[in-house]
Amino acid sequence: MRFSVVVLVALLWSGCVTRNAAKHAAKRGEGGTAATMTTPSPGSEDSKPTVTLDETLLGRVVRMDPTLRFVVMDFPVLKVPAVDQRLNVYRNGQKVGEIKVTGPRQETVIAGDITSGEAQVGDEVRAD
Repeated sequence: MRFSVVVLVALLWSGCVTRNAAKHAAKRGEGGTAATMTTPSPGSEDSKPTVTLDETLLGRVVRMDPTLRFVVMDFPVLKVPAVDQRLNVYRNGQKVGEIKVTGPRQETVIAGDITSGEAQVGDEVRAD
């Protein structure tokens, strides 16, 4: 029993010594990438991290009817567009159409009419 406690303490102690040695080497400019890290001064603008919410409206076409020219789109939770909102359709980064959101809405899924261009299942839908 004593032997296992001694081994455990030795392992913990060796880990602490290794971390402390790495910190001291970084302060002296040794040890690779640790020396390149800098801490901003307390008065600089970079001292406080800036957190911004992603407000982009981005969804996907999940169903499409070419005869009636309407689509069903799926969006992330709490980011579903409003009825009568206009959205652009993108395929491979190129704009290929426009949609007017008409509803109905069910949770994260909503329908819309294709007003110009075209849309296919898998196309990206977003408000620009």
